[in-house]
Amino acid sequence: MSHTVRTVIGIFLLVLAAIGAVLPLLQGWIFFGAAVAVLGTDHVITKWCFRQMERGKQWVLQFRKKKDSDPKV
Repeated sequence: MSHTVRTVIGIFLLVLAAIGAVLPLLQGWIFFGAAVAVLGTDHVITKWCFRQMERGKQWVLQFRKKKDSDPKV
């Protein structure tokens, strides 16, 4: 499969994964896994997605830590 075809299919699956994360009708993680399988972990788009997921994870951990340290009224 050529690099261009893999990229187009992978982007399409990532878009479906984003839609599936919002809509309860679709399972987003299935499409995300399929996109990683098509693109591979060494593709630029996949690396960017993993970095963004890590940033989001760090943000959630900071938010929880800040929320836990706030005094309750």
